[in-house]
Amino acid sequence: MIPSTETDWMALALQEAQKGRYLTYTNPMVGAVLVKHGRLLAVGHHVGFGHEHAEVNAYHHVQNPEDIQDSTLYVTLEPCAHQGKTPPCCRQIAAWGVKTVYVAQVDPHEVVAGKGIVYLRAHGVTVHIGQHESEAEALNRHYNFFYRQHELPYVTLKAAMSLDGKLGQVGQRTALTDTTASTDVQHLRADYQAILVGSETALVDDPQLTVRWRQLDYPPVRVILDRRGRVRPTLQLATDQAAPTWLFTSDSQQIQRFAETAVKVFYRDHWTLTAVLQMLGEQGVQSVLVEGGARVHGAFLATDHWQEIVTYQALKTLGGQAQASFVGAPAPTVSLALVQSQVVGNAVKIVARRKEDADV
Repeated sequence: MIPSTETDWMALALQEAQKGRYLTYTNPMVGAVLVKHGRLLAVGHHVGFGHEHAEVNAYHHVQNPEDIQDSTLYVTLEPCAHQGKTPPCCRQIAAWGVKTVYVAQVDPHEVVAGKGIVYLRAHGVTVHIGQHESEAEALNRHYNFFYRQHELPYVTLKAAMSLDGKLGQVGQRTALTDTTASTDVQHLRADYQAILVGSETALVDDPQLTVRWRQLDYPPVRVILDRRGRVRPTLQLATDQAAPTWLFTSDSQQIQRFAETAVKVFYRDHWTLTAVLQMLGEQGVQSVLVEGGARVHGAFLATDHWQEIVTYQALKTLGGQAQASFVGAPAPTVSLALVQSQVVGNAVKIVARRKEDADV
């Protein structure tokens, strides 16, 4: 169907924005569409971290630059107003002679936060806000949360479990899901900037915690919580170079133990989950996928620092002696909204979010 309304054109911009998935890193995914007299001039998207933004990408695809005069721009996120790795988009848009701009969502980042819109209006450009806003918000859920929550990462708890709620046999690596479900986890990981596990998971499973289905310029950082200093530099997380590894510990000897590795050690006498998340935020990490183990999951539930849960319930049981998926201190009751429920390989995948985050 050929777009004909403001809603249609913004929907096209949202489709275009999706092309930047896995490429923009800490930047948001953004799509742009240039239109004049109901005729499509060009589409564009933010092609990658440090590269041209969606509006400029669309501009470079216009066959005749003179057509941009008095045109209409549809963009899924407010044009930037600051000099970063690229020049301010709002200034370029005004200089091109664009007459009207439709913005789906105001940028929550403090360096923008309405300044791009103010600049455009001050330079004679008509700006409309809110077309397909909810879809635009959902597109950059992690980015929006991070900059609205004082730079705390968006946290998702991910667990593979049996139908009777067990994680595995105590002290043993237990394979619950099949290749299809494991591949789905790989795709899930690619949407996050960090993957976090506790020392027990690191020791028992010796995982890689990598995204193997595609090459990423910025693979998720692998984070290990190792308060007691149990983890050793012989683990795959320390020896391979597939992705950065960060170790949070209260054992000062870990600094020396990992001195000859590429592992970055964060030492503090006492780490809380809040402090860990604050440090990750200071390092620019906007999203964290927590993959266990059971005590780490339980600790996150107890401290209320999470927004989403993803479970893969394998169609098997492990029995009463197996490790429960979530253990630890009592946690508050939280109402969740079901986002997704589907069969993935030999497991039922369930995605649920806090109700206050479900529509954003």
